[in-house]
Amino acid sequence: MIKLPITSYTGDQSVLLAYNVAVTKTINSYPTLSFVFNAVGQNLVAEDMLGPRSLFTTPDGQQYRLTTSNPVPNSEFRVYTVSATHIGHDLHDSYIMNTLSGVQSLRACLDLMIQGTPFKYQIDDNFDDHDFGTETIGGGHGDDILSAIAQAWACEYWFDNYTVHIAKTIGSQNAFTFVDRVNANYISWNEDYSSFYTAIHGFGKQIEQNTTVDDGGSSSGGGAQEVINFAKQYVGTPYVWGGNTPSGWDCSGFVAYIYNHFGIAMHQPTTYEEYQGTVVGPPYQTGDMLFWGGRGSTYHVALALDDNTLEMAANPERGTVVQAISAWQPNFGVRNDKMAALVSQSNSSDDSTTTTSTVYSCQTDYFSPLADSEIGKVWQDPYTSDTITDENQLKVALKGQLHDYPDVQYSMSWMTFKNNSQITNSIDIGNTGWLRDRHGLDVNVRIQSYTKYLDDRSGNNDSITFGNKIFDSTTWEVRQNQSQDRSRMIAELQKSSGSDVRNDITVTMTDDQMQKIRQATIGGGSV
Repeated sequence: MIKLPITSYTGDQSVLLAYNVAVTKTINSYPTLSFVFNAVGQNLVAEDMLGPRSLFTTPDGQQYRLTTSNPVPNSEFRVYTVSATHIGHDLHDSYIMNTLSGVQSLRACLDLMIQGTPFKYQIDDNFDDHDFGTETIGGGHGDDILSAIAQAWACEYWFDNYTVHIAKTIGSQNAFTFVDRVNANYISWNEDYSSFYTAIHGFGKQIEQNTTVDDGGSSSGGGAQEVINFAKQYVGTPYVWGGNTPSGWDCSGFVAYIYNHFGIAMHQPTTYEEYQGTVVGPPYQTGDMLFWGGRGSTYHVALALDDNTLEMAANPERGTVVQAISAWQPNFGVRNDKMAALVSQSNSSDDSTTTTSTVYSCQTDYFSPLADSEIGKVWQDPYTSDTITDENQLKVALKGQLHDYPDVQYSMSWMTFKNNSQITNSIDIGNTGWLRDRHGLDVNVRIQSYTKYLDDRSGNNDSITFGNKIFDSTTWEVRQNQSQDRSRMIAELQKSSGSDVRNDITVTMTDDQMQKIRQATIGGGSV
């Protein structure tokens, strides 16, 4: 049993005897407390104190506010299952009307977050100012502001009751070593390749510029202006992958919609659209389709409004936008005969039109080393920075944004927090250390989340989840080489044993044989 002091919203206090008491902590999240108690004896007093804003205090002095209470009666008394959230979540109690924008310090944003609350903060690292541009921070609950701060500064936080600590990275290095069958059990991991990319395009800070176009030119006559006016009414339409209607579309869906409106049959994807006309270069004219990527493997398309301006469904963040062609030069254009005939219909107007377009201070591509392998270029959604104006800085940012690795998450279904006679571990979120097993696993990992039981009741299994492990691209080359080496060794082993095995038959190897192969592969020896 664990003694948990309880305080009601009126300030009354008592002590509750609980079991199955567990604390769960996760990086950049509020810790939670769960426990069970029987409504007997002195717990009857605590039972009557359960209600809104009730507080529980754990042995380490941290406070948790009641979230849910579930009583289930048996033949003798009621059994309560209770959950509570760390008092840090009280940030949600306040709603901050004020907002900040432009260049702001971390301290200014934290001051905004805690105004009118009992909270304090401590900044444990040095942080540069952040440029929010025209975006704002504030105008929401205190915990919403904390989430915005964590995103803007890419920082981490943890709570000591009403004090929030901010750091670039929380936790200690080399704080633990878990060895399978020694002080850990059932080490497992999952590799997720569903979001794997090798190439990304990036845009720097946006700058608006006005472009004046002569409507009397061949590229913007009566037919051309009709196309321009129709297309521009959809600026701001959301980007939806695979979409092709004004409720949401992707780049090729937008172009196809414009063409189909004017009776010109067109459909997705870009690799179809790029062959629906003649390849042209600049100067482009209204209605030309502008493509990025090599012909036959294009990955993006836009619609030319005139020889200076384009419209496109950019990405989920920007939606459908108008910008200068010079802001991101296409690799080539395609002129469709039917669209060209439509836009050539001119009128006598000599009016000019001023178009406001978006120009980027810089833009560049970043490619993973894997892009030059058999994997090739797999494009991630473009990245846009509100602050970067230098191409080299943008390339560094793109390297950090590119997801050219699988999400690998390790976990242990059972472990013990008690010190082993030979291994002393420090368990807390953010701490890094090592996982090792007898099958060759030896990896440095970081604790993302853990659940610790405060009582020693039978059946309570502490658990740890480790954060995603980012592997260098050479990891996959090493894996491929090991696979090839082992295949050759298996073939040699079978040859030496006199086996005549066809390539299309799966061979069953004994444990001893596979162990010899594994040792030879790791040690560089021979079988």
